[in-house]
Amino acid sequence: MIKRALLTGLLAALFLPAAYAAGSQALANDYDIRADATAPGLGATLSYDMPPAPVLPAVTEPSLPVPQVDAPGYNRQLAAQFAKLINRIAREQQLDPQLLHSIITVESGYNAGAVSPKGAIGLMQLMPDTASRFGSSNPADPVQNLRAGARYVRFLLALFNHNMPLVLAAYNAGEGAVSKYRNTIPPYQETRDYVAKVLASYQLRTGQSLLPAQYQPQRVKLVVAADTPL
Repeated sequence: MIKRALLTGLLAALFLPAAYAAGSQALANDYDIRADATAPGLGATLSYDMPPAPVLPAVTEPSLPVPQVDAPGYNRQLAAQFAKLINRIAREQQLDPQLLHSIITVESGYNAGAVSPKGAIGLMQLMPDTASRFGSSNPADPVQNLRAGARYVRFLLALFNHNMPLVLAAYNAGEGAVSKYRNTIPPYQETRDYVAKVLASYQLRTGQSLLPAQYQPQRVKLVVAADTPL
């Protein structure tokens, strides 16, 4: 068995493209069906559903596969109640507070008592296992919920090299689902809607886009020769 395993590893190293394809198929076959759940907040629990997978090269997409949506509304009075806390946690975790605001807007609408049908809890809709993973023993507590959720966001930013659509997709569907689809947004309509809503919320709040450069409108610089008549 050991010799066979060594031989398999050697063949994989010699035929890397084929190994990527085979590895992707094996990952799909072995993938825990729970990792395809896409209810908001469930992404925080799915990382342990499968062994850590190697980071595969991203597939180049002609356009970002998320719909165009309007920024979701929210209760401004509720948002104001948590603004100082969100800002404090954002500074503590070295995150953009408007990113946390945008995620919370879509996840819970600033309802600290929100519980999803799947059991996700609180402002950032954390499942109990995820909350525990990121240091919260009581995810119903807004402070613990925010801190654990912010830690998860920071973890995803590092994991996906600050590619914000992938970070948001992983927060919704799980980093395992994003890895399954070779570091692209999984083809789940709910996840794509979720990513679009958070992106739209952030752009409305800040006037700035979180999209990677390749998905942003390109500016064209016009150069006119000095002797060109105007």
